[in-house]
Amino acid sequence: MAVNILSFIHNATTLIFGVYISAAFLGVKMSKRNIFVLMGFTSAVGVVYILSYILFGESVTEQIYPFIVHLPLVIFLSFFYKYKFALSLLSVLTAYLCCQFSNWMGLAVLNLTNAVWAYYVVRIATTTAVFAVLIVYVSDATAGLLKKPTKSILILGLMPFVYYVFDYVAGVYTTLLYSGPESVTEFLGFMLCVFYILFIFLYFREFEQKTEAEQQSRMLKIQYSQTKKEIEAIRRSQRSVAILRHDMRHFLLSISSFIENNEDEKALGYIRDLIDVADKTATKKYSQNEIVNMILSSHEDEIEKNGITFRYNIELPETLDISDVDLTAILSNGLENAVQAVLPLDIAEREIIMDMHTNENNKLLISIKNRFAKQPIFKNGLPQTDEAGHGFGTQSIRYVAEKLNGNCRFSAENGMFVLQVVI
Repeated sequence: MAVNILSFIHNATTLIFGVYISAAFLGVKMSKRNIFVLMGFTSAVGVVYILSYILFGESVTEQIYPFIVHLPLVIFLSFFYKYKFALSLLSVLTAYLCCQFSNWMGLAVLNLTNAVWAYYVVRIATTTAVFAVLIVYVSDATAGLLKKPTKSILILGLMPFVYYVFDYVAGVYTTLLYSGPESVTEFLGFMLCVFYILFIFLYFREFEQKTEAEQQSRMLKIQYSQTKKEIEAIRRSQRSVAILRHDMRHFLLSISSFIENNEDEKALGYIRDLIDVADKTATKKYSQNEIVNMILSSHEDEIEKNGITFRYNIELPETLDISDVDLTAILSNGLENAVQAVLPLDIAEREIIMDMHTNENNKLLISIKNRFAKQPIFKNGLPQTDEAGHGFGTQSIRYVAEKLNGNCRFSAENGMFVLQVVI
């Protein structure tokens, strides 16, 4: 009698476990309304199960269990809560797989004690404990996982689907699981290995794609910031040119007045001052390449304002086999990092050295050297920083170099930090 009562409680707790966990895995919130709705569905299915048990017996009821419990649950979740059929099916199959915790624990105790009542007690206790853990700690993560792309969900769903089919074919509809050849008993181990390898492959590929997207996002932010700097530099130059043009008549009148009064030296000095002002409005010519000139000119004010000695040797053609965006990402990040590194030094020690040229294979070679106040620490070939919001520049440089099938190297030699890029 006690065993029958325990068996009934076990079946009831397992049914409740399957219904509520399936819903929670989909993301159904356990509000008061949903708790009562799910309990109503559980009660209705429970009545059908009891009627089947009374009319057809335990063996037949076990065989038609998927059609009186699992399939109706999938349909209910799909139509009532408006989830896709495939997601509802995956959630129910995953909940079924989770029932194996209590199944194994019960069988282990049964083998040790040979007491059926102990089997049911352990299964009831394990089901309750696992239910609490899944609801509190796992259901939200699973609901988020089911929002992933279809390909990722497919590989996740294959394992519980194969296990479900195997369990019913080999353990319910036949006795292959317990009396069949070794190939049958080892089938699940084989499939676990296959699915694990597939999962690693798909997860790693998705991780790579996500990392690349994050890198591109960082680069776009940096390039946007650099573009704003360049636009501001052009605007300042245009304002200066406009002022010169507006005041040109006054300048010429002043020069004319000096000449008429035989003040040639004042006139020449005035002309030299005008030439200096005009030179400052023009983009400095560092090389034959216009984009390189614009990038370096956009950093001129910062370099001069901070008293940094900037020495350069640039021999480039007018055009390069690299996009302006990629070149901007490398040069702007490299220069910005160099400027930040020398600022803590005394003005006399602030020095940046740049070398850019192409070799006989038409490869672009970039070298940026700067002194530093603090010995850099490297990890995986990249200098590390503790400052929030920093460190993306070096990652972007490496990303662009590798994207263009080139390479970059960061090092600290003889008191100089060195960035070398070949693309």
